[in-house]
Amino acid sequence: MVFRTGWTVYLLVFICILLSSEVTGQSGVMPCKAYGTVKYKGNSVPDECEVKALIQGTEYANTKVTQSNYYLSIPADDLSTQKKEGWVQDEYITLKVEGYSGVTLFKAKSGDTNININLTTMGVLNLTTWGKIKALFK
Repeated sequence: MVFRTGWTVYLLVFICILLSSEVTGQSGVMPCKAYGTVKYKGNSVPDECEVKALIQGTEYANTKVTQSNYYLSIPADDLSTQKKEGWVQDEYITLKVEGYSGVTLFKAKSGDTNININLTTMGVLNLTTWGKIKALFK
């Protein structure tokens, strides 16, 4: 059985292109992967706190804190569509931790980015709940 070398090379190149498009998405850009620790006044935050990645107020990824660590994979935007599916180069991504106020900003880029989140204030209590708590002690 004789194989033509030219067809084998073309087939291998085609398979590699297909595999790389599956890994990187339609836009050809790898996701932005943010990871690090989450601390509140230097102490670990409770497990299961949710960390969200927002771009211009829209959420594109979320995860739960485990042993003070988080890991987010934020998809890249497919520039061939009008809909925004994720980040573009040098766009700012906001990291927000549920239950805490304040945010952490960083510039989006392809690949891994170590971003430690250091929180200093808790989120604002719901005023309705606060009113009910005060009523209990009258």
